[in-house]
Amino acid sequence: MAVTLGVLGFIFRESASAHDAAFGQLAVITLMAYVAFFAISLGPIFWLLISEIYPLKVRGSAEGTAASSNWAANFVVSLTFLTLVEKFGPTWTFWLYGVLSIAAWVFSYKLVPETKGRTLEEIEAFWHRDKSQA
Repeated sequence: MAVTLGVLGFIFRESASAHDAAFGQLAVITLMAYVAFFAISLGPIFWLLISEIYPLKVRGSAEGTAASSNWAANFVVSLTFLTLVEKFGPTWTFWLYGVLSIAAWVFSYKLVPETKGRTLEEIEAFWHRDKSQA
């Protein structure tokens, strides 16, 4: 996702000086690639993950809070996109989103537990482990 956003920003930067139809086609292809990568990564995995990481006693309210936070973040992106494009241009806007996707990957890699093949008790133990051992 980060790579496609970076490429999309580059396409907008280059197309500003060379009004070539090929840049438009490449932008559409790159945007389709972004959607495809989102559809096999952060899109469905978020919904799967929130159903797996919470203990049963708080699962309902925790999932509701996580889903609300997800929709609030989607709302913020939708609300700010055109303002960012107007103030910084599409190049810097897509590069900013690319950097944010890298930050999301680092966050996930460092802080989100692997749930494959683990019981709820093992996942809960992950959250209660001594943080100094991490």
